Amino acid sequence: MNAYKKLYEPLIGFRIVGFRTEEDEDDPSNPWIIFEVQRGDEKLDLVVSQDPEGNGGGFVFIEDHKK
Repeated sequence: MNAYKKLYEPLIGFRIVGFRTEEDEDDPSNPWIIFEVQRGDEKLDLVVSQDPEGNGGGFVFIEDHKK
């Protein structure tokens, strides 16, 4: 789990400021989901993939916060 923490913890403090999708050339029925995030002047695209290799777009679940 430390690898995930190291990878995603730097996102703390960013705000979602936009959203878009981009067509996957290999599978147009499975678009890339992209959240545009910003912290101060720093902007990033948070791209949701089905795996770490980027083999296609993914899916994001929105759930109630678990305490």
